[in-house]
Amino acid sequence: MNPAFGASLQVLGEVKVEEPSPLSPAEDMARVRQTLSGLTQQSAASLRFYRPQATAAFSPRDTSHPAHAAVMAMLEARGFRPGERGAGGQLAVYDESALVIDLVAPHPEPRENTRDRYRHFSGLMVKAFSQLGIDARMGEVAGEYCPGDYSVNAEGRVKLAGLAQRIGKHGYHMGAVISVAPSAAALAAVTDAYRMMDIPFTPSTFGAITDLAPSVSVSEACAHIANVMTEGLRG
Repeated sequence: MNPAFGASLQVLGEVKVEEPSPLSPAEDMARVRQTLSGLTQQSAASLRFYRPQATAAFSPRDTSHPAHAAVMAMLEARGFRPGERGAGGQLAVYDESALVIDLVAPHPEPRENTRDRYRHFSGLMVKAFSQLGIDARMGEVAGEYCPGDYSVNAEGRVKLAGLAQRIGKHGYHMGAVISVAPSAAALAAVTDAYRMMDIPFTPSTFGAITDLAPSVSVSEACAHIANVMTEGLRG
């Protein structure tokens, strides 16, 4: 067991992928906030995998941007429903072609070992993608959307997954969004949104697992990732 994640992960049960999520983007994000705020040291860990509805996930700093209202209106007009996530970073736009992972768990010292949690969580995704035949690596690709040190990329050129972490009084939330299948709609939306917000973005860095492993279906890829992540977190 990795101590950065806490003992409660050892008793994780079987986790299924929700295809699709029955919740709206705002409800999905509210569920995470409520679970995190309601944690006690006796709480069970919650690990959820789901394919989301079309989502525009704004970070707290995005909401203070002068172009926020215009960007939100543009995205809503394209069918991407807005929500504000608790973690940092920048706007992420995704739809049912993605897989979202939310881990919320108690920890006696949640502010400790945050980087270890990032490294291990990202490392498990690298393992899962590699088993699909992808040259997966941890690290930021220049020009990627919502850049981060613990993003997961393919071949050092396209981003496949972004990670975020939020700390609560009695635990933490680790989240990830994985691009499983290509989405022209999401790519066009994030390109225009970043242009409106004057944020650097290189569209060619927007990748997807099934582009790199075309023999794998979306459902197969999602199930594989869920299995590898669940077993790896159990330790």
